[in-house]
Amino acid sequence: MSAARLLALACLLLLAACSSRADKAPKGPLDDISAVYRSGAVEEAVTRLRSHVQAEPRDDLAWTMLGHALLDLNQVDEADAAYARAVELNPRRIEAITGQGRLFRIREQYDKAMAAYERALAIDDSYAQAYSSMMVVALKLGQLDKAIAHGEKGYSLDKADPVIAANLAIAYHYAGNTEKRDQMTQAAQQLGFKGMDMLRKVYAGEVDVRK
Repeated sequence: MSAARLLALACLLLLAACSSRADKAPKGPLDDISAVYRSGAVEEAVTRLRSHVQAEPRDDLAWTMLGHALLDLNQVDEADAAYARAVELNPRRIEAITGQGRLFRIREQYDKAMAAYERALAIDDSYAQAYSSMMVVALKLGQLDKAIAHGEKGYSLDKADPVIAANLAIAYHYAGNTEKRDQMTQAAQQLGFKGMDMLRKVYAGEVDVRK
């Protein structure tokens, strides 16, 4: 499983568990679609999400989930449109704003990515996933101290997200802090992180997420 897919899956699982702090958790069809996605049937999830937003065009959470799933299929322009629709419907949909930041990151528009994450944090400064995303951008920019600071902040806010723990482990690895790297690796594994093989490849130098 690629690092990109892991991030998309983590976002979708997060959305299935809870919406933004201003809204109630999703029920019914979105729970079912999340289960489809977790099974690995991403294309089916996209098909079902498209049907859902056609029937419920003002469901900003569903548009956000659609953006995540489309991005997982590398349908970048379509994902961009889905995120934009979600934010149009709900300017406080921090998951969609963070998704837009990820799109900027993919396009190597790192300043715009950081701005999107900061915009999400201006809405909810306890949104741990935005800090973890900022950590990834900081790594891309070679700002190791900032990466660790962002990662530690994200982890302090959410110790239950395996992707946040894994991201922080990677930052510690590049900093040469093997003790903390191994602690966070163990935490990620205990939380059910599904990309342990990817982590091992990073540690072995076979994969460089900074590129």
